[in-house]
Amino acid sequence: MARQTERVGRSGEYLVASVLSAFSDTVTVMPHGSKADIIFEVGQTLYKCQVKTQKQIEKARKSWRFDLRCGSHSKTRFYNKGDIDVYALVALNCQKVMFFFPDGRKQITFQDEDIQATDSLQNTKDLFKELGCPETLSDLHNT
Repeated sequence: MARQTERVGRSGEYLVASVLSAFSDTVTVMPHGSKADIIFEVGQTLYKCQVKTQKQIEKARKSWRFDLRCGSHSKTRFYNKGDIDVYALVALNCQKVMFFFPDGRKQITFQDEDIQATDSLQNTKDLFKELGCPETLSDLHNT
């Protein structure tokens, strides 16, 4: 991976870690080469998060396209069941984070207006509600 590409990816990981840390006391950015980029805790359960970062919209497009496969340096380009629990998609130039659960897709595309309208903190709250931690849910009602 080229140095600039690594920097973009790492920037996305730190942005996701920052958003997650607003609701979780345990957020760890994993070393390069790990299957998961971030491990975070909800209640008493640890979750594995894979971060996919795009710096900007591709030229001649009006949408953000995220490749959900493993990096090109991997022997296999696909994640096995259980490798990750959630994806975090990062639109870096507008500092937006969207979470979603793996569903077998190889890529996902979002229109720019949908990315721009994303509230990263609300999306994180929705993720924690979806993960169903009672303590977190009561904390979220107070924020």
